[in-house]
Amino acid sequence: MARNWVLRGEMPRGLARLYRAFRVIDVVLLAAGLVGVLIWRPADPLGTAVIMIIWLFGVVEFINYFVMRLAYPVRRWFAEVGERRTPRLMLDVRSSQGRALPQ
Repeated sequence: MARNWVLRGEMPRGLARLYRAFRVIDVVLLAAGLVGVLIWRPADPLGTAVIMIIWLFGVVEFINYFVMRLAYPVRRWFAEVGERRTPRLMLDVRSSQGRALPQ
């Protein structure tokens, strides 16, 4: 989606609203997924472990997109993740509201 607007300026307000909604919906889906895993988990411990790993991947991706940037080159990961930068997506969403954040 960014290809359509990134070179022209800020994120369109409608798209920013959509991503703000995704942020809330994602939390609800992650919580519901955890409850579902805990209630209906497979009897096989390996199956439960695989499902929990997939769920944890979803949590990490949520954090990476909406809370704190986690994606960095491997060699610089430890140094840069400690800077706790705001993800580019959230900077774009907030700038569309006229509230730019520091990186």
